[in-house]
Amino acid sequence: MAKSKKLLVAGGGTGGHVLAGIAIADEWCREFAESEILFVGSEQGLESRLVPKYGYPLVTLKIGALNRVSLKTRLLTMFKLPFSFLKALWVLLRFRPDAVIGVGGYASGPVVMIARFLAPIFGIRTAILEQNSVAGFTNRMLGKWVHRVFCAFEAGSLNFNKSKVVITGNPIRSSLQKLPPSKNEPFVLFIFGGSQGAQGINTMIIDALPFLKTEKVEFIHQTGVNDFERVKSAYAREGIAGVRVEKFIDDMGTCYEKSSLVICRAGASTLSELASVGRAAIFIPLPTAADNHQEKNARIFEEAGGALVIPQGSLSGAQFAEKIIALKNDHQKIHSLEEKVRPFYRNDTAEVIVKDLTNA
Repeated sequence: MAKSKKLLVAGGGTGGHVLAGIAIADEWCREFAESEILFVGSEQGLESRLVPKYGYPLVTLKIGALNRVSLKTRLLTMFKLPFSFLKALWVLLRFRPDAVIGVGGYASGPVVMIARFLAPIFGIRTAILEQNSVAGFTNRMLGKWVHRVFCAFEAGSLNFNKSKVVITGNPIRSSLQKLPPSKNEPFVLFIFGGSQGAQGINTMIIDALPFLKTEKVEFIHQTGVNDFERVKSAYAREGIAGVRVEKFIDDMGTCYEKSSLVICRAGASTLSELASVGRAAIFIPLPTAADNHQEKNARIFEEAGGALVIPQGSLSGAQFAEKIIALKNDHQKIHSLEEKVRPFYRNDTAEVIVKDLTNA
């Protein structure tokens, strides 16, 4: 019987990190009839909810943060680190993976580092995935040690040894497919702020609603759990009926298909999804993102004519509504954005990563 090929995916924290890992895991399973997958993440990250949903086993570490956090958090993290490294060692010795890939987030640190030290003994191939145009703290550290660095953007490779880098694009869920051009009637605005919502985007939309309610616009709005009631009340207050307001949306493909224009953050996974389906977007980057990476991601798309970028809080409600209405009335512009965003998607990203991980 053929030996099972084992992949360990380390990291998480955000939906983008986790979903990229799941896309790689799915491709690994397609490549190898005999395969085993294990995810290792943090107790607090979204991986604790998303990974089991996609049918993969998950082991969690007690992990904190070291970059852009308070002294108290740093001290607590330093206290937890030895235990995280010991558990990572135990997981690796028990699972014995053929390859380990870190997809971002602090939980990837101990696992990928220990895997690299064990690599000469057990023949483990180690790698990281850098999804953004600016490398994150953990990846900058791990990039010095791993065998391979996969980068979504050319700009994201600048912190790494060029001999290790492969520009792959960002792996996304295979369920999302290229869509035909959007329809202008009905004009559907799809608003979301990532897997946890975005209060800043929600506020900008709420401020714009008094100026949009007389337009023929339909709304699909993912609010996040904490902001659901506030956003739902705002639509009701303006007398806007037939609105789909959800805390979390699973059927993203359906929503993209219905949408004429998307308003969203500029995380790596979101950018890749929009490129894959071919939808026009207004990006409102998270202003507190580490190293301002979301705005830098978004500006790459904007410079190529594939999106518009509006910094959070830079426009009044009336000004924001004016931007939306201008696009609604210029569907040729929307179709231009749709065409120019598509080249940012590569449909073989996960395949390239898996083949590299298994061809040391």
